[in-house]
Amino acid sequence: FLLVSRQEFVDMVAIAATSTPMAVYKTGFWADHWTYYLDLIKSYLSIFPDGEEGLMFDTALPYFFSPASVQPRSKKYVENLSYRGDRDHIQQLDATVLDPQKREYMEQFIAEDTGWYSLMANWQHDKSGSIFKSSVYAKLFLLATLKFATRDPQGMGIEYEGGRPGWNDANNGLPGILGAGMPETFELKALIQYLVRVAKKYNRDFAVPEEIGQLFGAINGNLTSLEGFKEKTTRQNDVPWEFFSYWNNVSTAREIYREQTKLTFSGKTVDVRAETVVRNLERWLSEINQGIARAMVVGTAGYGDDGTSGVIPTYFAYRVTRWKRTGDHNKDGHPLVIPLNMTVQSFPLFLEGPTRMMKTVDDVAAREIYTKVRNSTLFDNGLNMFTVSASLRNEPIELGRSMAFAPGWLENQSVWLHMSYKFYLELLRHRLYDDFLHEVQAGGVLPFVDPNSYGRSPMECSSFIASSAFDDPSVRGRGFLARLSGSTAEFLSMWILMFIGPEPFYVNEASGQFEMQLIPTLPSWLFQTHDTAMGEVLPEETSNIPQISFKLFSSITVRYYNREKKDLIGVKPNLYKVGFRDGSVFEFNQGSIPADIAYKIRRVVFVDFIEAHF
Repeated sequence: FLLVSRQEFVDMVAIAATSTPMAVYKTGFWADHWTYYLDLIKSYLSIFPDGEEGLMFDTALPYFFSPASVQPRSKKYVENLSYRGDRDHIQQLDATVLDPQKREYMEQFIAEDTGWYSLMANWQHDKSGSIFKSSVYAKLFLLATLKFATRDPQGMGIEYEGGRPGWNDANNGLPGILGAGMPETFELKALIQYLVRVAKKYNRDFAVPEEIGQLFGAINGNLTSLEGFKEKTTRQNDVPWEFFSYWNNVSTAREIYREQTKLTFSGKTVDVRAETVVRNLERWLSEINQGIARAMVVGTAGYGDDGTSGVIPTYFAYRVTRWKRTGDHNKDGHPLVIPLNMTVQSFPLFLEGPTRMMKTVDDVAAREIYTKVRNSTLFDNGLNMFTVSASLRNEPIELGRSMAFAPGWLENQSVWLHMSYKFYLELLRHRLYDDFLHEVQAGGVLPFVDPNSYGRSPMECSSFIASSAFDDPSVRGRGFLARLSGSTAEFLSMWILMFIGPEPFYVNEASGQFEMQLIPTLPSWLFQTHDTAMGEVLPEETSNIPQISFKLFSSITVRYYNREKKDLIGVKPNLYKVGFRDGSVFEFNQGSIPADIAYKIRRVVFVDFIEAHF
């Protein structure tokens, strides 16, 4: 029995509660999980744009302490017989292991009353035993530094050196064949672009652990050694010695950093000036762009793929052509080796590469990417949808479990809703409205699929849809494995952009004032008059105006009035009416809502409704 309402009780508990992150290690570290930080930051800033500087520089966060460690190359590069048994080759095995030194360190934090680790065991300490903390900006800088130090030998993709691949977990053999991914490169580019923008905007210095300062210096020193190197612009598989040497030196510096910080940070920090960040990170962006151009030259290769699609590759792998044994063996008796030369291996087209690439380019380049993807083998003409991959026919079994599936099924050339929705979302973000609406209405998004072909309610997302590559025509277009995670999240992101816009709250650059705006992207056919629309009884003078409504923050009724029933594609309203719960109403004959009212809308509790008239 509660003395207060259920909502009040939940609010009181939430206020009193403390959030404590927790994770349990199983096997390996997924290469893509860090890529969602920037999405979370941008979501926060769409509501609290005035909080960016405080979030970045005045908020201190600890570092999670994992009981596992990524092994250095000398302990995970092994000589082994190939799958076909016709030659020896080099694999990356046991890339990540439960570290006995870390487990022993954590045991000092076992609570006597529970017999389990206290919360102190979850955080990295310094040598004095204190939990080590850095600003959010410093932690993002550390992340960018580590990922830049993990670029592959050709400087194209980010290595899958933690034992697990990226988003497409069915390609779980990639880490074993020294695989690397372009999706993570594009996410790194987006992160560095954000760090440069913030550094220029706020001009704030910050402190980083001295160990990351040393790695930062090692990277920049080795980049200098590449100056003057003229690479060939023709397609080549051999990794040039200059690139290999840079990769080897920076990888060694990264391994030294990990060994230094395996148990604790020293506790010492170094200050980094904003201009230093801008100068060096812009240099890194130049290197990343050169690597992207290099990836386009190396290209893709697969069944029916001559490498001329113009679509960015998603994956590469590296074949060690010459190596030296260290004299040690792994736990299974395989000789451990040091690589001396490498060649790069290409793979077929995957949708993830160009989708992630779109996050880093302008609207014109995004349109070009979309056109090339639609004209490639990634587009299923029979279903009018995009497949997660092109044909994987004749690819090596070492690619992963995706090779065990029939074409058109699961991660082998099916329509994977999560990734195709990501692709559609990028069209919307880049204001490619005609292309987006065409794909939506052609059946790319579930509300517009044929439910008889889909085989279930179009309100329910599936993991994948069997594509036209599947042998049985009766199965093509049918959804399998109901799922409410990734595809639903991307659908909600599309919904937010369509109904609210990318920046509902913003700081006006001209005036410096905090304001609110609603900029929907809604085609005219979504608007209905009240006699055919759902909702409460409306005043007679507005009931016959085409309209659509939704709840903002699950509390405030927002209603758009489209008197001329025209497409509202990135259009600001002419008039706002904001109604408060005390009965007062405020009108604004302009395209934005001023600060005093915008603040109250953000606090939610004061406001009953918002009308936007177009």
